[in-house]
Amino acid sequence: MRQRAGVFSFALLLASFGFVGCSGLVAGNNGNPPPTTLTITNVLAGSATTSSCQVNWTTSVLADSAVDYGTSTSYGSTTPVDPAMVTSHQIVLSGLAPGTVYYYQVRSTASTSNNARSGGHSFKTSGGSPSITMQPTSQTVTAGQTASFNVAAAGTAPLSYQWNKNGAMISGATLSSYTTPATTSSDNAAQFTLVVSNTAGSVTSNAATLTVNAAPVAPSITTQPASQTVTPGQSASFSVAATGTAPLSYQWRKNGTAISGATSSSYTTPATTSADNGAQFTVVATNTAGSVTSNAATLTVNPAPAPGIQVSPASINFGNTVVGSSLSQVLIITNTGTSTLSITQVAQSGAAFTVSGFSLPLNVNPGQQTTITVAFLPTSIGASAGNISIVSNAPTSPTSVALSGTGIAATLNLNISPTSLSFGSITTSTFSSPQNVTITNTGNSNVTISQISVTGAGYSITGGGAPVTLSPLQTLTLTALFSPTVAGSVNGSISIVSNANGSPASVSLSGTGVAPVQHSVALTLQAGTSTVSGYNVYRSTASGTGYIKLNSSLVSSLTYTDSSVQNGTTYFYVATAVDSGGTESSYSNEMQAVIP
Repeated sequence: MRQRAGVFSFALLLASFGFVGCSGLVAGNNGNPPPTTLTITNVLAGSATTSSCQVNWTTSVLADSAVDYGTSTSYGSTTPVDPAMVTSHQIVLSGLAPGTVYYYQVRSTASTSNNARSGGHSFKTSGGSPSITMQPTSQTVTAGQTASFNVAAAGTAPLSYQWNKNGAMISGATLSSYTTPATTSSDNAAQFTLVVSNTAGSVTSNAATLTVNAAPVAPSITTQPASQTVTPGQSASFSVAATGTAPLSYQWRKNGTAISGATSSSYTTPATTSADNGAQFTVVATNTAGSVTSNAATLTVNPAPAPGIQVSPASINFGNTVVGSSLSQVLIITNTGTSTLSITQVAQSGAAFTVSGFSLPLNVNPGQQTTITVAFLPTSIGASAGNISIVSNAPTSPTSVALSGTGIAATLNLNISPTSLSFGSITTSTFSSPQNVTITNTGNSNVTISQISVTGAGYSITGGGAPVTLSPLQTLTLTALFSPTVAGSVNGSISIVSNANGSPASVSLSGTGVAPVQHSVALTLQAGTSTVSGYNVYRSTASGTGYIKLNSSLVSSLTYTDSSVQNGTTYFYVATAVDSGGTESSYSNEMQAVIP
């Protein structure tokens, strides 16, 4: 894409592997004379089957091979001599009986007639009828637990297993181990045996006895102790109900400490005092299966009914107050006692302070509250002090509330931020981004803004309707816009007229209007091989859809300029070819143009 003077231009359109075998051992002459003494080493019987076994051994010199074997150390059978002269010997003994221990010796004779033998070796053939090598052991469990039995057996594979309970087969119990379901008391003394079978026969294991002991039931609390409320001098009673395997024992506790002699399901305190208020009572129930602790029951010891008084805040400070203006605060009076609070007098001292909002006598129920209004109206500059005295039937009467405040002179100040706005370069007949000016009352008295105005062509403000009054620390936000109508620099200002010091306040405005750039999009069409009468050009603001034809008549050339584009818009173009019969082709590839 090329941009030239606001014009955008576009063009439309396996491995192989080798294995090396193992060669035999080759003896070479390394310059040393070969050994002459015949010795036999590394005698080993391979894995025996039910009827055969391979015997291996090594000689120090080349020699023949033979094996003597039998079911006793006298042997009794001998293999034919293998005349092959070798140092690694292998003889297979066949025709053996299954499940039998054989003893053997190996013999070799060298060409020099030297001979050697190695005896006292043995092996056992596999197979034969099964035998139990590990009997199942009796088990003791508690009701609800499971029990497991295990057996080890030998014999010709495959071996099959069947567990029996009291002589009856257990369905699915066909492994060398068996785990019962959760036991019950009815399983006590049951006899478990296992039958092991193969093609040669079967064998039954010894019986293992299952002992099922009844499970003791741990205690549980069925009725929790209830909290009690008494007055001083009264006693309080707590009780609990528990279940579990008898006998159950009990121990009452107060605040976690065991109470001597309190070992039954109920407990009555001695005469209570105010010191017992809030005490926590629990009981621990115990048997051989465990113990359980009850929920805590709270003992409340209420004092004799009496009113109580609480004031909030305990003192009132009005801080700095402008002379001639009034500030007020609420004083909350709460009855914290257990009987009606009766207030018979409320008096204040200090000429600048007043109280209001109540009538005497003022009665407040337990747990309830009332309010009175306290006002401060300084008449001169300087600190003031006073006091409120509340007379009531509360034991702590009278109740005092300290009052304080300071009279100060009025200050009328406005803070303007920022004091200047720059809008930069803005295309004519368009709007700038909004910019804000914040006006804050930084004084201690209300400020009245009587007029807000703006000067300068193209400048406007919103949000500042006058007249308006700002209390201390209150803010007002003005929003300014710049929309130049002609090119060139434009200055202006915002004027804020009020009763504050330094009025009127001013905010300077600056900006520059710039003429809009008229963009266009130049398209170059790439002709196909067919003969056409012309082309249609389509445009959309969405890719792949919503195309609108731009030309009113066929475009005869391979270029087309779209001068109706808008700034800040992205366009998508396609073209079609039309033949002499009016047939229009499908859309060409889509091209995108981004207009700044």
